[in-house]
Amino acid sequence: KLEEIHSLIEATDSVLNNSDNKKDLLSIDASGHTHKILYPLGKHALFLKSLVHPSILDILLTTMDNPLEIVPTWEDVLIKLPFCGIPVTFHQDLALQSSKYDIFSIGIYFHTSKHNPVNYLPGSHLLGALTKKQLYEISEARIKEFVPIIAEPGDIIMHKVKTIHYSDTNESPFPRYTWYLEFRTLSQLYDDSPWDKDWILARRAIFAHALRTYQPAYYRELIHDEKILEPYMKQLNLRVPHETENVKYDMESPYNHFAY
Repeated sequence: KLEEIHSLIEATDSVLNNSDNKKDLLSIDASGHTHKILYPLGKHALFLKSLVHPSILDILLTTMDNPLEIVPTWEDVLIKLPFCGIPVTFHQDLALQSSKYDIFSIGIYFHTSKHNPVNYLPGSHLLGALTKKQLYEISEARIKEFVPIIAEPGDIIMHKVKTIHYSDTNESPFPRYTWYLEFRTLSQLYDDSPWDKDWILARRAIFAHALRTYQPAYYRELIHDEKILEPYMKQLNLRVPHETENVKYDMESPYNHFAY
């Protein structure tokens, strides 16, 4: 519903304007403008509520290998400001990523993307995990095959994380906010991820807490490991960073497409 999207835009703006969130407002160019909000779930209650919106739950229940093991593993808001929204270069979503499983990324659009769409290379997920060199060679050779995906406010776009995609600089007078979410299962994470059990259960506890608070019927249906999650829910942490003492982004890895 458009009123829900308008409320999420207002929530996003309130996060951007709150100096307490400075450490999670990411900016990488000389303008100093925020281009990404990290870990929004603890910054405004509406994000936590929307994590278990019926539309998202419908997607999870129809695409996840095991809906009884859902863990939210990624949540950030991409901010494309008018006239200066930074480009997002060719990439797969491989940073700290699983290479063994098919993982989906969910993009929830707060604004139309017709002025600054994401461009996808159809079928490129079948190429598997690519080094940065391989990815750029393929992307430049097949640039005419990329397809721009136009989304309207409230639309949800899904892609497999190994799909090559990019977006240009937003030179339009209109903003584009997009909330990206990723979910994996407990089994996938234990089998193929860099994180330990505490990290995984702390993140699952976020999902369980959101269900218990906003979707109690789904909580009873989907959460069967309450006893294991109880200590994590009692000391709930809504900001569980991807980088930990033992897990760091490898800036020298050929599979880190944003490393210089």
